[in-house]
Formats: sequence, C-alpha cells, structure tokens
Amino acid sequence: MRRRLLIIVLGLTAGLVAALGLPLVHTAVEEESRRFFLSRADDTARFADEAEWALSTGRTRYLTASLTRYDELYGTPVLVTGEDGLVICSSREGLTARIPGVGGPLRRALAGQPTRRHHTLWPWDDRPYVIAEPIVRDSRVLGAVVTVSDTASPRAIIRDRLIVLGLGVVALTAVALVAAALIVRWVLRPVRTLDRAAHAVGYGTHPVRVADCGGPPELRRLAASFNAMAENIAAAARDQRAFVAQATHQLRNPLTALRIRLENVEWHLPGDDAEGREELRMALGEVDRLGDVIDSLLRLARAEAVEAVPAPVDVSAVARSRARAWQAAYARTGTRLTVDVPDGVTALCLPNLLGHALDVPLDNALKYARGCSVALTVRRGDDGCAEIRVRDTGPGLPADELPRAGERFWRSVRHRDVPGTGLGLATARTLIEESGGTLELSPADPTGLQILIRLRPADEAIAVPGPREAPERDGARTGRSPGGQ
Repeated sequence: MRRRLLIIVLGLTAGLVAALGLPLVHTAVEEESRRFFLSRADDTARFADEAEWALSTGRTRYLTASLTRYDELYGTPVLVTGEDGLVICSSREGLTARIPGVGGPLRRALAGQPTRRHHTLWPWDDRPYVIAEPIVRDSRVLGAVVTVSDTASPRAIIRDRLIVLGLGVVALTAVALVAAALIVRWVLRPVRTLDRAAHAVGYGTHPVRVADCGGPPELRRLAASFNAMAENIAAAARDQRAFVAQATHQLRNPLTALRIRLENVEWHLPGDDAEGREELRMALGEVDRLGDVIDSLLRLARAEAVEAVPAPVDVSAVARSRARAWQAAYARTGTRLTVDVPDGVTALCLPNLLGHALDVPLDNALKYARGCSVALTVRRGDDGCAEIRVRDTGPGLPADELPRAGERFWRSVRHRDVPGTGLGLATARTLIEESGGTLELSPADPTGLQILIRLRPADEAIAVPGPREAPERDGARTGRSPGGQ
C-alpha cells in the first residue's frame, strides 16, 4: 500500500512539474531566440538602409568596410546582392548566394518580403540564422542584405538555462519525494499497526491494544474503535473459556455422585442377574468416558487461555524426558519406542507446555500402533526451526479421513472402540500454534503416520504477534493424530 501511494503521489507531482516546467522551458527558449533574432534583424535592417544609399550613389567601398567590421566583431557574414541576386559586396571574400539556407530568404527579400519569423533555438540545433532584408527605394527593390548568424552563443545561454531549470526540477522532485514519503509514512503508520493488531486478534494470539495518538484524526478514531472492539472480543473469549472451565468443573461433582450411585446399585442386583451387571458395567464405562471428555475440555480451555510469551526451551531435554515417561507403557503393550534426540536443540515455546504437546502424539501412537514400532526424532531444520517427529508403523489413516483428523471430537469410524475423546490433538495444536509453531501430519512410508511439530528458532526476535499465515480450521489442515486424540 505504501508503494502504491508513493507511486500515485509522485505521479501527480511529476504531472504538476511537467505542467509547470515545460511551459517555463519553452518560454525561456523562445525568449532567448526572439532576443537574438531581433538583434540580428535590426542589424540587417540598418545595413539595408546603408546599402540603399550606397547602391543609389554607386559608392560601395564604405559599405564593404562597415560589413567587414561587423563580421570581425560578431563573426556574422553579411552580403549585399542586386535585384538579380548577384553579390555586389560582402564582409568576406568569396561569399555567394549559394550558402546553404540563404536561397529561400533571399528570394523572398527580392520579392519585397523581409524575414519576420525566427526558428526556435535548441542546444542541439546548430542551424544558422539567415535573415534577409530587401533594399527598397521609391517602392522599388534594388537588392537585398543577407546576414548568416552563428547560433553557438545563444544556444549556450539556452543550454545553461535548461540546466538550471533541470536542476530545479530535480530538487523539486526530491523535495516532493521526501514530503510524500513522510506524509505516506504518517498516514500509514497507524494502518500498519492496525493491520498487525487485527491479525493478532483474528488469530487469537494475544490481547492487543493499539495507540490511538498518531496519524490523521480519522485513523485515530478508527484505532479507538478497534481498541473497544478488541476489548469486547477479549472479554467474550475470556467469558467463554471461563464458562467452559466452570461448567466442566461443576460437572465433576454430579458425575462423581452418579458413579457412586451406580456402584451402589451393584449391591442390589441379584447374584444371577448377569445381564443387569453387564448393563451396569457399560453405564460405568460411559460415566468414565464422560469424565474423560470433561477433563479434555478443561485442558483445552486452559490451553486456549494461555497468554504467556514464548521463551527458549531445551527441546532435546523435554523430548528425552517424555520418552522416558512413556517407555514403561510402551513396554507393557509390546510396542517398540526408539529415540533419536541430539543435544543442544532449542526453540521458542510457551513455558512448561511442550511436554503436554508431545504427550498427545506419543499417546496416539501407543493406542493406534500397538505392537508396532514408534520413532521419536528431533532435528534442526534448514531454516533453523526445531523439528520433532513422531512416526509409527501402524495402520495409519485412509486419504479421505486424513484431512478431518484433529477436528474437535472427530474420531475415525475404525477407532470407535478405542478410548478417547477426540480433543487431545486439538489441545496440542493450540499449544503449538500459540507458541508460533506448526503441527503437521503426513502418511509414513510404507505404512503408518508421521506427526511433525516445528518450533521457531530460540534466537528469533520475540515481538508482538503480527500477520502470519491463518491457521486452517475444521479439518482443512493436516498434522492431526489418528482418531483425533
């Protein structure tokens, strides 16, 4: 936008400079051309008066001397012809009417028409000024006087004037450029601030307030309105998260009481009522599942409420710690977990939350790749980002289900019998994105799934969130775990 505004302003300035400068240039050139023409035309007319007396009396010696002195002083050849066009006297030896450019003006002068129009002198136009004046006595044309003036001197004057005007145009353009840049910067500074703040609010990264003390009054009012809108959005988000947290917390007590009552029902069932005991077991299982959903919703609400600034985290240490914590569970199920984590890999992440995000892909791999092999690797990417991969050799997900994996509460139809709520990956994704990273999922070769977590370099400058790629919602992104855990 800044470039477009500068182009528009400079275009208008260039048009204004051209509209004012071109007429000024033309006027300056015309003025010098006319001045030079009039001075030479006056001299030619004076010589015509002298020639009229000389031709009438036949005394041309004094006329020749006058022409010669003039030629020596101004470097302008002068010749006098009779009515037949033949040269009678001249300022130099050997001058004839056959000099280039003389023929036309001489014929018009012998016809009684003096030269009254001049051509415009430009620095690159080296044509001489040819001025012919008829010699008239008693309405009879006796001959003509022709001056052939070199235009080097007036052209030099015109060239100097054009250089001065050009420098003035350059200086004016430079001033206009600086003024336009300052004005555009003054106008667009609050716009850029609003743009960054709008992205931050739109993606839910941080509560944002912009300064409303700069720029034009209209933009200051817009900034004040934006601040009010941002505060309302932040308040609504806080109220929503608080409601979810409070509602899930309040559900714990009646859910616990319900479980106790269901367990007490078992004492009232006859010992041979196998069907009733099976129904009771299934009811308790549903109560446990509801408890897992409540716990997941509470963790998700807390993850979305995080407003801390990402800080450098030792990714290597966190990955090793979580691998050790899951080794026993993997060993019990016969699933092999291999760890390839070099030392010294760091990245930016929300404090104390990377471990929670890593638990999700490790838990999913244990659930859905049971009895297979799982690999946890950590590497430094070519762009400096930390890359954490959890890859399994399980059955994976079909291509038509892969885009939906990770939606809240979404689970594959093939995994309905596997415990889970479909909220685990949503929580992990929220934590990673709040840290400025990404979570991606892709098929593993030849079978299985690979979850890739990328975190920004630890030495990257930490700033207020600005425009970034919008996170895709509702299954339009990859990087989800099997079954949406």
